[in-house]
Amino acid sequence: MLLITEKSHYHPFNRMRSFFIALGVLWAGVASAQRENISIGPMVGASYSTLPNLGSSVQTTKYKVGPAAGIFVNYSIKEHFALSANVLYARWGTTLETPAPSSNLNLDYVHVPILATYFFGNDMGPGAVRPKLFLGPSVSFQTGQSGNPLINREAFNKIDVGATAGAGLNIGFARQQWLNIDVRYNLGFSKVYKDTHALNDVHNQSFSVLVGYSFPLGSYDKKKNSFSGRTR
Repeated sequence: MLLITEKSHYHPFNRMRSFFIALGVLWAGVASAQRENISIGPMVGASYSTLPNLGSSVQTTKYKVGPAAGIFVNYSIKEHFALSANVLYARWGTTLETPAPSSNLNLDYVHVPILATYFFGNDMGPGAVRPKLFLGPSVSFQTGQSGNPLINREAFNKIDVGATAGAGLNIGFARQQWLNIDVRYNLGFSKVYKDTHALNDVHNQSFSVLVGYSFPLGSYDKKKNSFSGRTR
């Protein structure tokens, strides 16, 4: 099968450097925080993924839907800033439309994004609706492949370094519990395939919609250097 790829001006180092500079600016005001809240919860949803530049004159690709689920931990600083760590199972890949019949190329990952989040609004009580924006680096570990019968399982890189960005809503319930709704864009900086010239520009790309529910663990007071099980 002849694979045709376009010449790419993709420079992972430059893109990653710009990304981390932006992340540093986002967190510039966090150092003055005095009191932090910690919460944890499950998260479930779906991803909509493809592999850009995987195509040829005899093969076309399109986005495919896959599951996503896992857990998250939120480390909230004051009212507007938070750091979130996620551990998610995600099924990415693409749909190969030709040659017929079409088939899915499924790539399973353990996806670990670390997200800096900014919350809008000050209402913290039940019924509060707080929009949010988030951005952060991610690392994903490939755990398996399935779908297409022509898969060469040794051809894939097992680690994908990338970035996640998006927006969402947190809806407040009693006892500082929150319903989390996220819409995310995930971009892989690493090559999906090992050193194969024809597949050199293939990277993971996906959108996802996730719903989670967080439960408070307590608060840490920097001034008192103590942790309390009581939340604000």
